Amino acid sequence: MNAISRSPKVNREELLSYVHHPSLRPVFYRQSDPNGMSSRALHSLEQVYAGLNFEQDPYVVKLRSSNTVNAIKTLQQVRLNRKTYCQDHFKRFLSMSADINHELGSWAADYYIYTCVQRFLAYRWDDLNISDALQEQEKSYLRKAFERVELLATESPFLPGDPRLTPKVHQLIDILMKDIGSDSAGLVFVRTRASVTVLAHLLSSYPIIRHKISVGTFVGTSSSDKRKRNIGDLVDIREQAETLNDLRYRKKNLIIATSVLEEGIDVSACNVVICFEKPPNLKSFIQRRGRARKSSSKYIIMFEEDQGSSSTKTWQELEEAMKQVYLDDMRQLEEIRELEEDEHGYRNFVVESTGAKLTLHDAIQHLYHFCSKLIATQYADLRPLFTFEEDDSGCFRGRVLLPKCVDASVREAYSSTWWKTEKFAKRDAAFEAYVALHHAGLLNDHLLPLLEYDEAAAEAAMALQKRESLVSVAENFNPWQEVAIRWQAEEEIHESIVSLCLSGKKSFHMRLVSPMSLPRIPSFEIYWNAYNTYRVDIGHAPQPPYRARELAMAGRATELILSSIHKPRMEPERLDFPLLFVPMRDGEDLQTWVDKARGTSDVYHLADTTECPEDIGLIRDMTRNGIPHVFHRLHPKPQDLIPDVLENGHIMEEPFYLEVSRLPKRTDYLHQVPPDVRQSSTGSSYVYLPASKTQVDNLPFAYSQFAMFIPSIMHHIEVSLIAQHLCEGLLSRLHIQDRSLVTTAISASVAREVTNYQRLEFLGDSCLKLYTSINLMAEHLKWHEGYLTGKKSYIVSNARLAVAAKETGLDRYILTKPFTGYRWKSLYNAGLLEPQPPRTRELSSKTLADVVEAIIGAAFLDGGAEKVIVCLSIFLPDIRWLSLSERHQTLSAAISPDVRFPPQFTHLETLIGHTFSTKALLLEAVTHASHLGRNTAPSYERLEFLGDSVLDSIITSTLFGHSPLLPHQTMHLCRTALVNANFLAFFCMNLSISTPRTEPIEDKATGESSTIDTTVLLSIWQFMRHSTYDIALAQQRCLSRFHDCRTAIRHALDAGDSYPWLLLSQLDADKFFSDMIESILGAIYIDTSGSLPACQTFLDKLGVAAYLERLVGGNVRLRHPKEELGIVAGHETVRYEAWVEEEGAGEQIERGKVIAAKVWVGEREAAKYHGAKSRIEAETGAAEEAVRILKAAYPQDMAPTRAAE
Repeated sequence: MNAISRSPKVNREELLSYVHHPSLRPVFYRQSDPNGMSSRALHSLEQVYAGLNFEQDPYVVKLRSSNTVNAIKTLQQVRLNRKTYCQDHFKRFLSMSADINHELGSWAADYYIYTCVQRFLAYRWDDLNISDALQEQEKSYLRKAFERVELLATESPFLPGDPRLTPKVHQLIDILMKDIGSDSAGLVFVRTRASVTVLAHLLSSYPIIRHKISVGTFVGTSSSDKRKRNIGDLVDIREQAETLNDLRYRKKNLIIATSVLEEGIDVSACNVVICFEKPPNLKSFIQRRGRARKSSSKYIIMFEEDQGSSSTKTWQELEEAMKQVYLDDMRQLEEIRELEEDEHGYRNFVVESTGAKLTLHDAIQHLYHFCSKLIATQYADLRPLFTFEEDDSGCFRGRVLLPKCVDASVREAYSSTWWKTEKFAKRDAAFEAYVALHHAGLLNDHLLPLLEYDEAAAEAAMALQKRESLVSVAENFNPWQEVAIRWQAEEEIHESIVSLCLSGKKSFHMRLVSPMSLPRIPSFEIYWNAYNTYRVDIGHAPQPPYRARELAMAGRATELILSSIHKPRMEPERLDFPLLFVPMRDGEDLQTWVDKARGTSDVYHLADTTECPEDIGLIRDMTRNGIPHVFHRLHPKPQDLIPDVLENGHIMEEPFYLEVSRLPKRTDYLHQVPPDVRQSSTGSSYVYLPASKTQVDNLPFAYSQFAMFIPSIMHHIEVSLIAQHLCEGLLSRLHIQDRSLVTTAISASVAREVTNYQRLEFLGDSCLKLYTSINLMAEHLKWHEGYLTGKKSYIVSNARLAVAAKETGLDRYILTKPFTGYRWKSLYNAGLLEPQPPRTRELSSKTLADVVEAIIGAAFLDGGAEKVIVCLSIFLPDIRWLSLSERHQTLSAAISPDVRFPPQFTHLETLIGHTFSTKALLLEAVTHASHLGRNTAPSYERLEFLGDSVLDSIITSTLFGHSPLLPHQTMHLCRTALVNANFLAFFCMNLSISTPRTEPIEDKATGESSTIDTTVLLSIWQFMRHSTYDIALAQQRCLSRFHDCRTAIRHALDAGDSYPWLLLSQLDADKFFSDMIESILGAIYIDTSGSLPACQTFLDKLGVAAYLERLVGGNVRLRHPKEELGIVAGHETVRYEAWVEEEGAGEQIERGKVIAAKVWVGEREAAKYHGAKSRIEAETGAAEEAVRILKAAYPQDMAPTRAAE
């Protein structure tokens, strides 16, 4: 109550230059003649009111019909005070009618009574807004009364000096005729809402002025239930929605308003402000005067003549006093202008490389622009703060303080000299601050905030990421061309052994001859049919000396084996295969083996053979162009066969039949046989062929079967050769030991390889974010979080990584085409050596980015942090990547040790389970940007930036290393749940320790004081340093919500079968709660020189790690209800609508209001949710209920969403 208010000096001279003071003019009018023309409708209304039968009032009738003691007592009181709903409504209407008659005249009263009664009799309850207050009996009672009122139409024209209008109205019309034009704007303040509507109608109807003015109305729009409505309220709020805009754009030039327009509403400056009644107090006088801000504006107050000079004396004195203040302001402004004219400032700063120039005149707006680009922090003012120091001579020195997130070395600046005016002192301080920002590297050479000048280029690059567009990339690298070149070079020959192993059978071996050493190829599986799966191993063999003749025979052997199956896909007489497949001969000459295996023979000798089926060649049905079959056994009794199993459908006279199966039609043996594939495609059904109609290949079936596997085997070799070429070329600096990691990293899921990059991409994404955060923080020690986040977002974006993949040529190695073998053809060296036109394909930018991240993940698994740094330098060479140890040293050295550590913060160290070597780190981690006290440290935004990546890294590493391995989707769901802001905020409020405290107490009986030892619970959030009451209030409100839902959230986390999305949304914690967890993680990381186990300990203390273990156990549903509803809805569109329950639909939704929401699935309303404290809670609750309803209706169609799946 004793506070002192002073006008700020900052910007005062600028403010004065825009303020125009109106001339105050009293206008006097004659008092209305009490014997003048009166309203007949008002007289009739008075008579009807006087003649109302009180005993027939519905409320009185209701009380009489009740025999209770309370009813009898109430009836006695009502008869004394005559207060009922109907009496009050009628009496209030009569009072307003009489007031309008007195102020505006009989014409206005007749119009008012006529309009109100007619509207009431027409039952327009929605317009009257009294239907909730009146029952049907009361409406009927009032209707009968109003039907007796004599109503007069007001259609007769006005006459000059019309006696139906008061002298006051005539005076107002004269004022408007003189002072309101088409280009001017005016306000008329009246006392009651009824007068607003009636006076507006009157002016719009008056002949001599209605063409000159366009009238609008404005009254209060309160929708409180406690506000009393009345039959006489003619205001339609809907019609005034655009009134102020209409005044601003001169669609209307006169507004009739109540006192609601005095303050708090943006109203365009007016030429004329008229008080139809004198202002009730000095406050209204000043506020109404302030609406007349136009140059040469007028402020008119209307008085009765008989009040005389004594009534105007007070207002004249006020006018004189305000004129004196105005003259003082003008004199002061003139003095300031004279000083500014004498004072000149020509300072400028020019960047030579670009020509960018800074002057005193534009320094302030540049500084404001810089601050506007800082990341918005809740409860912190990001505007520069200017203050001034005045010396004895009246000169000023300016000081500017920038937001706390700006580096301390450039946060404060002073003007370079003392100035005669604040204006130049302020400009000079802004100039010094802005130049310091440029020298600190916080502005680019265009004197703009960093990252801003290249915004157009960044937006173009980010467009790729936004729509996951298709990018034209190079065709897959073909390793067989390099093999062909090696054959042409005629260098050394290499040999490998290919082994096929089937459980319960003898392994089959082949020699593989190549001109180069093949990479190590992990074992893989070949699926012969639904029952038999071969394991394939390819190992190196001792290198024999091959002569030209032997290589030629190896080519013939390869041709013989391949042609047994793939002859239509081969070129005749071509032997220059990139890989040669040679049988294991046990000393037999290869020429001899080829001669023996070539061609066919009849099958009769099979009756005496003892060979196993694998040694017998393919059986060919000569009646069908030699279609091949697999031999199983002889069937010597044709009469036992039935026609259905015969290939030709009837029994022939034969010595025996051959039980065979059709050779499988499949060409892909790398993938399991789908369950819906017919038996004929897998070759597992038996048929019988007559001996006389068949021939048998001399090549044993084992080699033909191997020929069927050759496309699949060569594909595996091809993938390994691609990975080898990548490792020895682009990734040579990584010295990858486990090249299978690279094979996995380049394999997209659509390629259907044995492994794909998704898990590695999940790991690499986390590594990229952590290492980028560390390098950026250490490289740019003065960058605020906004710069760090912007630069990091660009580096890790899909668009940037996609560009890196193309620029480095990684796109050539990405495997996206699935192997089918359908169009496989034999390769020949001569064809591979022929020049080929460059070909392209299309990949999504996300796939390109994912592969880069997958390779980063592979580098981490193969060699840890050192290889990750090398990998990043390969793909992102424009960033200076240094080792983590160097970066940790830089970050540690940058922390100022000269900070006093509050003793109570030792409790915080105990709470988080870490004792800091550098105490300043802990202070920074808990300092909000609003903090202005002494012992000030930087705000926590930079540490929170780092801690976010540290948290992500710890969670990702734990999920990736879990045994058994977790699918990519499960890891993603777990990570999303664990980094949720409300989840972290809950643990921030939940973790606490009990600390001793000594408190004074007083004995009320004796008045003596003593102390008592007690304990108090301390939580992390209580240590946050800030300087605003709003944060303290937000903390207490959130703590209240925390206590309301703590038990439910704790139970859901400990034993619930689903993640508590809805409960956490009810917590609705402010961001600074979760920010503190991440900033403390960042502080621990720097304090321990990058020890993730130390950060893990803090998470263990919080309880995050324990919940993570529960999640990976697979018994918790993790999908957000809105995501789950999208899955349940299938192809139908899901749509949400939220509204404020207590204010009605269409109100702005904000914190503190009660929100409801409904969700549509397709065209049907699926569910509603009421009583929410935020839009997120309302929509989450509606989605959760919709999922429950839909799953109950269609349980068989609902897919599970548990973490383990």
